[in-house]
Amino acid sequence: MPFTNNTLAGRMEHAYYPIRELSPLAEEIKKTGAEIYNASIGDPVPYLGPAKYVIKAYAKALKDGKVFYSRSPGDFEFLDEISKRYKRLYTLDIDSSKIFVTQGLSEAVTFLAESLMCKGRGAVLFNPYYPVYAPAVKLFDGTVVLSELDEEKGWAPSKDDLEEKIKKAKDAGVDLRFILIINPNNPTGSMCSRKDLQDVVEIAKNNDLLIISDEIYDEMILVKEKMTCIGELAKGVPHIIMNGLSKNWGGTGFRIGWVVIPEDDEGSRKLREGLNNLATMRLCANTPAQIAGVEALRNVKAHRRFLKYLIKNIRERAEFMQKRLNEIQGVSCQKAKGAFYLFPKIDLSKTKFKDDKEFCTELLRKEHVWVTRGSGFGRDSHLRTTVLPPIEILGKVAQGIENLMRC
Repeated sequence: MPFTNNTLAGRMEHAYYPIRELSPLAEEIKKTGAEIYNASIGDPVPYLGPAKYVIKAYAKALKDGKVFYSRSPGDFEFLDEISKRYKRLYTLDIDSSKIFVTQGLSEAVTFLAESLMCKGRGAVLFNPYYPVYAPAVKLFDGTVVLSELDEEKGWAPSKDDLEEKIKKAKDAGVDLRFILIINPNNPTGSMCSRKDLQDVVEIAKNNDLLIISDEIYDEMILVKEKMTCIGELAKGVPHIIMNGLSKNWGGTGFRIGWVVIPEDDEGSRKLREGLNNLATMRLCANTPAQIAGVEALRNVKAHRRFLKYLIKNIRERAEFMQKRLNEIQGVSCQKAKGAFYLFPKIDLSKTKFKDDKEFCTELLRKEHVWVTRGSGFGRDSHLRTTVLPPIEILGKVAQGIENLMRC
């Protein structure tokens, strides 16, 4: 068949990222000279800056010519520092040979879906979810099973709903492989309690499922509650911990993530082998960024100063924005406990809009306010807004939402 007919494989219908879907419209508006109030992208660097001590280390690596291919699973020294971090923060003993460096967590997600998914298999995601995960499962012919987070309980997982969804999937013949946790959560800003995580571990163990925990925001905690790493609770149960330099260290453009597979069961050993094979096919992750990562993780004093600055600003902005959103008729918003997002619910029956996609498109076109539709994260009639811009910009974002709610 000619190349021009049916050019793309059928799986490409799942290759979609809603967070950037309004970029073309935003670019058109910018060309007119109008200002856009952007609360769509979860990138702390433009607003709160990178960690300068890490940038200095990155610049030195470049100056020293450290731009060669590094080890496919990751630079030894960087892997050792990642291991030490888990010991320092969570008293976990993780051998560096069980850690893999990836080009951001996006590559980690792809590697895991490629390794674990095929036709007949599936994965359980808590809904709402970060919108890379469901497409990744589908791209490799997997089935997505959604377990609902309870908005009225601060977006907590439901043990009963999780067990019910797993049973239904199994009864339908789906060979489930893993349960995904995002903690702290993107898009909701929630954080799982220790009890909720214990319930997930118990359910995973009873159903012979792998647990994958995305903990990219694990040090961005806005409340006095303690963050629980899944590794503290899941010893003896197959699990994966994912993290990276993007958020806690303000290094989104470094594209450095990591995957920890700590257990020694046969499945975990095979998965480590599979990830190593995939890593060799793409040669290596960013070498100078890994060298900078050594300094990022080793210089604990500088990191704590940077983190204190980040959290102070994010907490102030999150508190302002949550209060302001809850003042808008037809809008309700849960408190953020971690990360830098809010996920307000909008009562579309009080508007002229049929869904949140239409609402967000008109919000950008008319009010020049750029947020992301909740349906892109699996939950309609919601918006995801970051709380990274300064308060005066967040005020304009909230005002734009209020203006459109009145239409």
